[in-house]
Amino acid sequence: MPASAGAPFGAPPPEERRGALKALVAIGGLAYAGAIVVPAASFLAGPAAGNAGSASGRERWVRVGRLADLPPGEPRRLRVIGEERDAFTVAKDQMLGAIWVIREGEKIRAMSATCPHLGCGIELNDDKKSFNCPCHASRFALSGVPETGPSPRPMDALATRVVEGWVEVDFRRYRDGTAELQEIAG
Repeated sequence: MPASAGAPFGAPPPEERRGALKALVAIGGLAYAGAIVVPAASFLAGPAAGNAGSASGRERWVRVGRLADLPPGEPRRLRVIGEERDAFTVAKDQMLGAIWVIREGEKIRAMSATCPHLGCGIELNDDKKSFNCPCHASRFALSGVPETGPSPRPMDALATRVVEGWVEVDFRRYRDGTAELQEIAG
């Protein structure tokens, strides 16, 4: 009796059905493996490829304010709001930190508002001629150079640029308590 004798009229023989089933299982298995391997590979390769906001040195430009709103020579504290990324999610419009900016003509100088000693918030003194960390009495000149206190380094300078009248900063975070700049992810 032929192998297809029990099959309904017009149906493919069982060997062909088994071959099609094997192909579907193989394709499904590959798709499932890809769904696991691709995110894992991008997670592992992310730091090497330099994801934005990582400690790999890639630029992370964030718009912080209008150039026209910054009076020359007067330090202004600005919030840095942007995307916050972790391994699998991106949260938009998150408070990333704060910076001090000083307009010098058309040039903008920016420094982190986080004290390099232990990460407290740096404030502008009442005389508006220096900065102060209220936690451990570090005092900084407007240039960011430490004048007194335990801060191991100057205030962390950040690159700036002006694009179509908007001030943007290459926002980075650095490890507290060290004399050298050690960028941390975030």
